[in-house]
This record gives sequence, structure tokens and C-alpha cells, in this order.
Amino acid sequence: MLSLQLKSGDYLTIGEDVVVQVFKGTGSQFRVSVKAPRQVPILRGEIRERSGDRRPQGLLEHPPKKSPSTQAHAARQLEKLAQRTDARRQAAQDRADAVARMRTILTTLSDQGAREALAAQLDRLETAEVPSDKGAAG
Repeated sequence: MLSLQLKSGDYLTIGEDVVVQVFKGTGSQFRVSVKAPRQVPILRGEIRERSGDRRPQGLLEHPPKKSPSTQAHAARQLEKLAQRTDARRQAAQDRADAVARMRTILTTLSDQGAREALAAQLDRLETAEVPSDKGAAG
């Protein structure tokens, strides 16, 4: 079996009369254009198999594995995501530790007005959300 990697718009020929061209689609799909004589039957595999024919020998059961460079890129992206997640987790922990230390200091203040103002600020810090990078591109 011949296995080719084609870019959108590339084509291949089969014999003199059959031309197959691929186009980028959406998501994991792509479009295929086939030009062949009318007497050459063209069926989707699922239609052929539904009618009782077996899957032709030599075809892959699953899509081929991603190229090593694609796998390496995905691994780098996962590592970056893990680092950002760890950094956010550490920042949240540092913030919680700082608030706890300030609450300890708060108990030592003698001025009631200052204590209430600091307590209100600490309450706001504890309930504020830590910014995320949901929209950031990796």
C-alpha cells in the first residue's frame, strides 16, 4: 500500500483517467475531489462495508500516528501548560500564606478602626479570583 502525505490542493493520479485532489476541511475532516470515468464506481468505505463488502486488505485500521515533530510540539505545549498551571497554583498558595500572616498581625493591632479596615481588605483578597490564562495562546 502506498501512503502519501498531501497538502490542501495537492492531487494524485491513478492510471491515466483517475485524479484525486484533497482540500482542507474543518476540524479533523478534509474534502476529497475525485475525477474518474463514469464506469469507475466510487463509494465511501462505510457505504461499501454497509452493503456487506469487507474492508479492502492493506488499509490501515486506524489513522497513522502523528509525525515525531508533531508529537514533540504537542509535548512542548503540554509542558508549557503544566508550568503555567503550577505557577498559578503556587501564586494562589503564596497569596493564601500572605493573608494568613496578615491575619496573625491583625490580632496584634490595638487600633479598632485599623483592625476593621485591614480585616475588610483581607476578606476581599481571600474572595478575589486568581487571574487565569484561558485565552492565552501557547
